[in-house]
Amino acid sequence: MRPVRQTVTLELDPRREAFSGTTDIEITLAEATREVWLHGDALSVKDSAFLVGGNRVRTSALPVGDMLVFLPREPVGPGTVTLRVAYTGRAQARESSGIYREEEAGRWYMMTQFQPLAARRAFPCFDEPGFKIPWRLTLRAREEDGTYANAPVEAETHGPDGWKTVRFQTTPPLPSYLVAFAVGPFQAVDAGVAGQHDVPVRMLVPHGRTAEATWAAESTPRLLERLETWFGTPYPYAKLDVIALPGRQGGAMEHPGLITFGASLMLGPAEGDSLWRQRYFAQTQAHELAHQWFGNLVTPAWWDDLWLNESFADWLSYKVITQWKPDWRGDMRRIEARGAALVEDRLISARSIRQPIHAPGDIHAAFDGITYNKGAAVLAMFESWVGSDTFQDGVRRFLAAHAKGTATTHDFFTALAAASGKDVAPSFSSFLDQPGVPRVAMTLECPAEGAPRLELEQRRYLPLGSPGAGEETASWQVPICVRYAAKGREGRACTVLSEPTGTLHLDDAKACPDWVHPNAEGRGYYHAMLRGDALERLMRQSGKGLTVAERRVLMDDAQALVASGDLDVSQALTLASRLLRPEDADLVMGAAELVASVRDDFVPQASLPNRARFVQSLFGGQARRLGLMPRTGEGEDLRMLRPWLVWMVTKAGEDAQLRAEARELALRWLKDRRSLPMDSANAVLSAATAGGDAALHQHLLEALRATTEVRERELLFSALGGFHDAPLARASLELLLAPDVDTREALPLLFRQFEELPTRAGALDFLTSNFEALRDRLPRDIAPWLLSTGGFFCDTESRERLATFFAPHASAVEGGERALAQSLERVDLCIAQREALRPGLERFLSRY
Repeated sequence: MRPVRQTVTLELDPRREAFSGTTDIEITLAEATREVWLHGDALSVKDSAFLVGGNRVRTSALPVGDMLVFLPREPVGPGTVTLRVAYTGRAQARESSGIYREEEAGRWYMMTQFQPLAARRAFPCFDEPGFKIPWRLTLRAREEDGTYANAPVEAETHGPDGWKTVRFQTTPPLPSYLVAFAVGPFQAVDAGVAGQHDVPVRMLVPHGRTAEATWAAESTPRLLERLETWFGTPYPYAKLDVIALPGRQGGAMEHPGLITFGASLMLGPAEGDSLWRQRYFAQTQAHELAHQWFGNLVTPAWWDDLWLNESFADWLSYKVITQWKPDWRGDMRRIEARGAALVEDRLISARSIRQPIHAPGDIHAAFDGITYNKGAAVLAMFESWVGSDTFQDGVRRFLAAHAKGTATTHDFFTALAAASGKDVAPSFSSFLDQPGVPRVAMTLECPAEGAPRLELEQRRYLPLGSPGAGEETASWQVPICVRYAAKGREGRACTVLSEPTGTLHLDDAKACPDWVHPNAEGRGYYHAMLRGDALERLMRQSGKGLTVAERRVLMDDAQALVASGDLDVSQALTLASRLLRPEDADLVMGAAELVASVRDDFVPQASLPNRARFVQSLFGGQARRLGLMPRTGEGEDLRMLRPWLVWMVTKAGEDAQLRAEARELALRWLKDRRSLPMDSANAVLSAATAGGDAALHQHLLEALRATTEVRERELLFSALGGFHDAPLARASLELLLAPDVDTREALPLLFRQFEELPTRAGALDFLTSNFEALRDRLPRDIAPWLLSTGGFFCDTESRERLATFFAPHASAVEGGERALAQSLERVDLCIAQREALRPGLERFLSRY
């Protein structure tokens, strides 16, 4: 039984929760059938029948979980039949999946988000990615509401009742999760045409916000054209609308012809916009546009191959951004994402990139940093191994072979092997099909006779306190490339480490190298541990000869090796100071991340002043020179760096001068929003609130009540979460349950209190006392976040409390059991590392 095509007609009014629809689903049946099962969740079937050769076979419908079983009065098939269903459903407000509604400035909008399992809440269907069929949509809506869908409009008629009927062209074959539509008072911004087929491009925005779409309209066509060039084929759809969805949802979704974005990510003020937002939008848009080929044109046959969508889109977005804006250093963003993946992948409870799917919760769990960040890092490693041109050829072969259909990991390996002449499957699979990170130890040997060499040894990286201790024997086929310098000449050597141990000969080195970098260009997905004096050789050079990416990779490795007990914390912090270059924003941020990885929980109370002096010695002078306000002619890198430096120096460095300046600027910004650009306002508010008093808290509350502007509210909620004073912190938390507050927008407040040591316990008290109320006010896909808050703790008493309280709730929240398991594992790791690191940390900080 397979669907052939589907037609859907919906009557939608964003002001009403109820909607109605009819659908005709053409189905091929291999044999005479007495029951047909379709996905259908929270739908009320009013009438249904099978149409067979001009005859109508009466049919009853029975809901079973999130399925509908249709029972014809007589068998239907074999052959092709049409199932016609009339039904009603509900479009809930403050949701973020299915058909849902949002209000902005007194106007109502209706939108969709079906990935992964929510198309079944809009219409009965075959709601699995392997069923890829043409769709024909018709929307009936009020005259004043705009209507938008994947395909261009084919016809539009207007009735005397103030309603219109808009019929859209039939789509190319799509899985149900990529069907999309929107209804409401959106306004269009023409972004011209783009690409080889002169595809029309529009930005669709909530009423009155057209001026905020300038950056989106400017950047989208340029990114699309670069992707066409890389893929070697035109954009595969008839139009490109990019729609800013009102409300509090973030992120984006790659629907062909109708890419959706949370409005706060897509839209920015004409003046004083955030550089962080602009770059993040461009990076995200490059990702969504890459999906038009990877995911839309060729769709994974099942959710276990989701990485064929998300990993590829992330990996390619870094490449395209680097081509378009080289000064943005897209490759450094790749390194940062790789670092985030390595942290997540150290958990025993981490999942594989290609994880078997056994239940709906497994599908939701697949949309995580392992799929996105680790997947992209592994792709970058294998691209480097086979060569970028060869890899591109393999991708093009893969897409050509499976265009408009579905594909699997095996299909991709086949295409890459054909392009490269290498059987990539065994090595690639060793990273896709098991969790964890290889830790590759390297020992430099310089014999009197013969070339220098590196003796290699691999095992699974595990931090102190890991429940997997003693199980480090997992092995990978690891592509390894190193760079080195000997007698003024640089060289490069590569191998694949397939066994627990191996040797990499530095055949071109004419002498014992002055230094060896263990991960050339930061392309390898492994932690490198340099034995002997190899790390000291690198530090003596202060990073001379290394790329910025290679310096950052050393910092990431240092963080990991401190956590595993393989590197003394004093060596890691010394490394940060040696590799830091104040003139390079990415290196300053990398050093700040390395220093921040030594959590407040690790630092004894008596050593906090010493820690503050150490932070001041690294970053204080630069932070004060940079200041809190941007200067005329200042480069974008410095504007991007300022929030990091201010955060580090006011928080860990306890800089009283900057805190006082921040308070003055915060009060000025509360009176005049034009006094600070968005990036600076974020830094200023964060710095001002840690030691903030009741007066500042009251000013922030008044500002929150007075504004409906989404970005301002984001800043204000985050700032209100930064107060350390217990009564003020509690007053901020109460906003999460206020009747006039959308709990989704206030969540950053809660998480900020969990991040801060002084407010963590109070935040947990609030959460445990109000868990059910908070869960009920959040969309179902966000509720698991509440269980992840436990991961901020670092003591046994809190761990026991977390386990006892959350265990009964975890099974009732989709994905909750995994979220809780990872939270508790993070607590265990923190406790073990705190005990192990404190003596060395005290010795190091005693110098300051």
